[in-house]
Amino acid sequence: MLQVFQPTRILSSSTTGDLLDGIDLAIERGVTIVLIDLSHVLFMDSSGLGALVIAYKRMRAINGRFALCSLNGQARMLLEQSGMESVFEIYGSVADFHQSEAAKKPG
Repeated sequence: MLQVFQPTRILSSSTTGDLLDGIDLAIERGVTIVLIDLSHVLFMDSSGLGALVIAYKRMRAINGRFALCSLNGQARMLLEQSGMESVFEIYGSVADFHQSEAAKKPG
């Protein structure tokens, strides 16, 4: 089961708690794939990046998947500078993620 999260404006220490709480609730409901759509995030700091790493680890702990999409310039730059872009599955958009999933299904 997939859940898409779409944080808005700023992903920093003041907003990451809500995102992580949402991911914890999703895991409790049986969600096995989390996609974070960053298209509306204008700014992300190291706390925001740290929250993405924590979320990734929580999904891995349940053998789930964690992916990002729609990275804007600033968020992409932070991932590149930290070397984390190679850790996460990254897609151009939510539609690209769904297209990739559809291509994996047999038939």
